[in-house]
Amino acid sequence: MFSNIRIGRRLLLLITVLTVVFLAVGTVTVIGMTEMSDNTSELNDKMAEAAEFSQIAVSVRHNLVKVGQSLNVGRITWQEASDNLEFGLEEFNRLWSAHQSKISGNPKLEEFFSDAFELEVELVREGYAALAAIVKAESRPRLSLYILNEEQEYTDPFLNSADALAALGSSEAQVVFDDSESAANLYLSTGAIVIIIGLILAVTLGPLIYVSITSPIKNISGVIAKVAQGDLGARTGLKTKDELGQLANAFDGLLSERVSTMAQAEDDNEQINNSVIELLEAVSALSDRDLTVKVPVAEDVTGPVADAMNLMASETARVLREIRTIADQVAEAASSVQTQGTKVNQLASSERVIVEDTMVKLDEASKSMTLIAKLAKASNDIATKASESTLEALDTVSKTANGMNEIRETISETEKRIKRLGERSQEINGIVAIINNIAERTHVLALNASMQAAAAGDAGRGFAVVADEVQRLAESSRQSTSEIGGLVSNIQTETAETMATMNRTIAQVVDGTELAQASGVQMEATQKTTAELANAVNQIARRSLVQVSVNNSLREQAQQVQTSTNETSSELELQSAQTANLVEYSDRLIKSVSVFKLPA
Repeated sequence: MFSNIRIGRRLLLLITVLTVVFLAVGTVTVIGMTEMSDNTSELNDKMAEAAEFSQIAVSVRHNLVKVGQSLNVGRITWQEASDNLEFGLEEFNRLWSAHQSKISGNPKLEEFFSDAFELEVELVREGYAALAAIVKAESRPRLSLYILNEEQEYTDPFLNSADALAALGSSEAQVVFDDSESAANLYLSTGAIVIIIGLILAVTLGPLIYVSITSPIKNISGVIAKVAQGDLGARTGLKTKDELGQLANAFDGLLSERVSTMAQAEDDNEQINNSVIELLEAVSALSDRDLTVKVPVAEDVTGPVADAMNLMASETARVLREIRTIADQVAEAASSVQTQGTKVNQLASSERVIVEDTMVKLDEASKSMTLIAKLAKASNDIATKASESTLEALDTVSKTANGMNEIRETISETEKRIKRLGERSQEINGIVAIINNIAERTHVLALNASMQAAAAGDAGRGFAVVADEVQRLAESSRQSTSEIGGLVSNIQTETAETMATMNRTIAQVVDGTELAQASGVQMEATQKTTAELANAVNQIARRSLVQVSVNNSLREQAQQVQTSTNETSSELELQSAQTANLVEYSDRLIKSVSVFKLPA
């Protein structure tokens, strides 16, 4: 049934049928789910609306009707009733506003609820207000009348309408639920029928298509197994027009061509075997190192191989001749290099000894220069300290000279004052002379008075007493004047001696000042010489440090030269060993090449 249809079309047919079945099932499912979703949404709206009105009705019954009745029987107080009424009114307004906001935008619902509930809602609000006024007045009679006559008028219209609307919503929700259930059953049945049809088509088409593909494959596999076992006459014999039929026809043609090719190959193999035998005989002769052998050239595929072997033998003979010539030259050169290497190795050994001796001397010179640098640095420090001490001594001498100059000035000023004191002493002598003259005259006057008192007799006794006192005063004055004169004379003598001593002191101070100045000049010269010495020692220290650095560099370079000399010696020894090996290899190469028999 499907043998003349291509495999791709068969599979496409099966896939198309299954796809159509799946699409049909999916379409039925989507339509059913969409309708059930719409019904569920409508059912939810109905139930929500009924629940919303039920909640509003419960709020009115609980917060208005029940509060009035509880207050009437005394279960709650006036304040509790006022709080419950206030809360209930707020809750009623909030629930009703929420309901109005939900239906806003739907003119039909707005018109319906406006006609059905506008008056009832106002009556409920008036009922809250009336009961609140009674609670505020706390009037039991008015409360009883309100419960008996007014309460139902305020609440029953709204509660009846709300209950009716809730019942209507519940009935509509039940109708929607029934319709949804019926539609679900319908779509479920339709989907089941479509699935059954799809399964029947899949069960019918699948095995047929499977058999139409696997049967030719098994036939081809069987023929391949027979050919593998050596049955070259086996054929598939398929005449179908699909891909497997084309493959079987191509396979049969390939087998036929293969059989004819194998027959031709047997003849060619026989000829090639004969040529290979001749090649093996020639190769056997060549393996005996006889390069004069010529390989016979046949007209089959071994001909190029024989030509190549003849060319290889001739080229190998030519190369071996050149190798033997080169080996002789290499042996001569290796012997010469070995001799030169021995000489160079001896020279390297001598240079290594010289370098080691140089290293020892440079090391000693470096140590000596390091010691000299340390001594120069110590001398520089000592010279610096000496220069600083000389500067301090020079400063002290300068201060001493200045102090002696100040002493000389002070002594000079003292000398002037002593001179003035001597002059004052001369003035004292004049005053003493005047006092002495006054004393003499007073003495004379006293004598005259005594004489006059004596001449006067008794009348002059009082005057004689005065004259005696004056006489004694004159004697005392003369005596004191004598003593003052002696003291002044002594002062003048001591002043003269002091002047002489101070003159000698001034001369000594002048001499000391001149010596201090001379010492300062000499110490300044010594300080300059010490500074020059410190500078020279500092330069010696710096140059010694530079020389130490140079010696260290030379020592490092000498170490590098020594290391390089050691490495050179090692390399020369290795080169000598390699040269000996090269001589040995040359001999072995010459021996190896000599085993071949080369053409003339």
